[in-house]
Amino acid sequence: MRYALQRVAGAAGVLLVVSFLVYWLGTFIPGDAATVIVGSEGATAEQYRDLRHRLGLDDPVPVQYVRWLGNTLHGDFGKSPMTGRLVADDIGRQLPVSVELAVLALIGSILIGLPVGIVAARRANSHSDLALRSGFLVLFSIPPFVAGVLLVLAGSLYLGPLYQSRFVGMAEDPLGNLRALLLPVLSVALPLAAMTAQMTRASLLDVLTEPFIVTARAKGLREQAIVYGHALKNALVPVVTLQGYVFGSLLGGLIVTEQVFNLPGLGRGLLTALNGRDYPLVIGGTLVIAASYVLVNLIVDLLYPVLDPAQAH
Repeated sequence: MRYALQRVAGAAGVLLVVSFLVYWLGTFIPGDAATVIVGSEGATAEQYRDLRHRLGLDDPVPVQYVRWLGNTLHGDFGKSPMTGRLVADDIGRQLPVSVELAVLALIGSILIGLPVGIVAARRANSHSDLALRSGFLVLFSIPPFVAGVLLVLAGSLYLGPLYQSRFVGMAEDPLGNLRALLLPVLSVALPLAAMTAQMTRASLLDVLTEPFIVTARAKGLREQAIVYGHALKNALVPVVTLQGYVFGSLLGGLIVTEQVFNLPGLGRGLLTALNGRDYPLVIGGTLVIAASYVLVNLIVDLLYPVLDPAQAH
């Protein structure tokens, strides 16, 4: 419990610092909400100053941040000066798409990469190990936008029943939702599977040289029981750490994939907001991504004692 409380307190502190940095860096973006409104509606210099005063943009940054943080803690990210919609509503529509894509891609990468890494470790330096690692290295080397374009082309030409170019939500059509996400998930999961396989192989090989494994072999335990019953649990610690970092970075790193496959996710929404100078949406979306990253890595920290009880001391 003490370990968990320490990690939760640390995550809360990190999130507070990150929220200030996100807001502070947002003030360096050329222009502000008043500039956007004036640019779209036209106003005199005096009206512009009055608008900035009414929006609270002439207050010191710390004062603006405290006011914004208080509203954010109540779920109010402000209103978009471009669309007039609440930022929370836009994020609420976009975030589930990115989360679903990230979760499915992460699951796919684990289902592919973990068994391959185990097989490669058990057959280290063999021809099959070399072939597996070489194949995954090729997949990892292909840029996401190239993989996305190739999968779109292959899907439209050869995967008619499985390919769907228009995104539909899970609630609207579960089967259509999975069809729309199949190729985007593959384009993200295959390179991640290469990372997972390599990390699993390296970690498992290290554990297999530990003294307790040597002792288990000396007792006559079967190799399969040694690998899956003793070594794998200890080898999963760095693999789980990798998945935490990967998932956190995925939420903000899916811009290219969402753009190529025309998915209405948060990454694509942030890109549109940047191009349209929609600063409240940029700041709110960035904070949500940062909070997701911190939360996922907190969960990873809390899993350490389960995988290795020594981590709690």
